Amino acid sequence: MMSREEQLVDDDGFDIDSPFDTSTNQTKRPDLSGSIGGRIGGGQSVGSGPVGPQQAYTSSTLPGGYHTNTLDEPILTTIGRDFSKVGRKTIQVLYPKGRDNALQEWDLWGPLFFCLSLAIIMSFLAPEQQESAVFTGVFALVCIGSCVVTLNCKLLGGHVSFFQSVCTLGYCISPMAIASLVTLLAHRIIVTLPVVAVAVGWSISASIGFLAGAQLANRRLLAVFPICLFYICIGWIIIIS
Repeated sequence: MMSREEQLVDDDGFDIDSPFDTSTNQTKRPDLSGSIGGRIGGGQSVGSGPVGPQQAYTSSTLPGGYHTNTLDEPILTTIGRDFSKVGRKTIQVLYPKGRDNALQEWDLWGPLFFCLSLAIIMSFLAPEQQESAVFTGVFALVCIGSCVVTLNCKLLGGHVSFFQSVCTLGYCISPMAIASLVTLLAHRIIVTLPVVAVAVGWSISASIGFLAGAQLANRRLLAVFPICLFYICIGWIIIIS
């Protein structure tokens, strides 16, 4: 007489309850080939077809505020667009009327360019033995001074991002770079002094105007004073050079 365990074994030697039995009908898994990732914007399924670069990145999803896909464009096109943005923001500083808040889209290319330009021109004005020291000192003064002024504004409760403030202070150095270039060409204190004075006032006025949206309320004077001191120090270095 067959035992119970022997009765549970079929003719092929597999246990009826064994997971290795392929002869029985098993429950099919649900089809997962549908729209796993959801749908994009206008209702197109992710799994409905191949997604190319132009389809994956739309004008509303590109990072950094770009409205075009820059992955496949030539490098010269990218550089040209960046230079045009730097030029537009510089014009806003030199001609503040009719601002369109372009400096809210911060970048560090413009500040780096003006910082290097100012440091290089000042090194040309320095004695031969002090060229490298003057270049390093001016570059460090601009970089560290911008960060200190920005941190002061943040500690006072200003509603402005760190890099946006550094970007604004860097672009507002452009009048100082122009003044240093005039000093390099003129070499006369009667020309240098008024030009530098105008450049300092221009830089202070532009930076305060662009940072007006920081909403400092009653602490505005505490934020303006370091800005004035920052540009006055740069102007004094240009004069004594």
